[in-house]
Amino acid sequence: MTPASHVVISAATGGIFLYSTHSWAGAVACFFSGIFIDLDHHLDFYLEKGKIPLRYSELLYFCEKEKTGKLYLFFHSYELLALFWLLIMFLHLGYFWSGLALGLTTHLIADQIFNPLKPLGYFLIYRIRNDFDKAKIFVDDFYHSLK
Repeated sequence: MTPASHVVISAATGGIFLYSTHSWAGAVACFFSGIFIDLDHHLDFYLEKGKIPLRYSELLYFCEKEKTGKLYLFFHSYELLALFWLLIMFLHLGYFWSGLALGLTTHLIADQIFNPLKPLGYFLIYRIRNDFDKAKIFVDDFYHSLK
């Protein structure tokens, strides 16, 4: 998904959260977490290239066009998200933390729906078992269209 799409979805989710809870802190956390979860794409780039992408176009090419390399996406993980929600529930954390988790959840679900990963692609265990190999994580048609 494009960053602009995530901004729109995060703004809507944050707005609904604010309306439901009247928590500005939670709504802001929801908004920003729904966008900045994508920082793990920068980490992937660094792990593969040994440098930080200086231009957005460089990162975009790496994420959407480049066939070689690994797809780690450590923050895009249902297992870690479930653990986070459990911590929020068992520790009775407040609206800030719930908003943060809701932003992450919304982002991950949107990615699951719109991005060309296999159905299990957003499970960290699946990516580990497949050695983070793009060929095994992306949908086959999409992977074969890459350069």
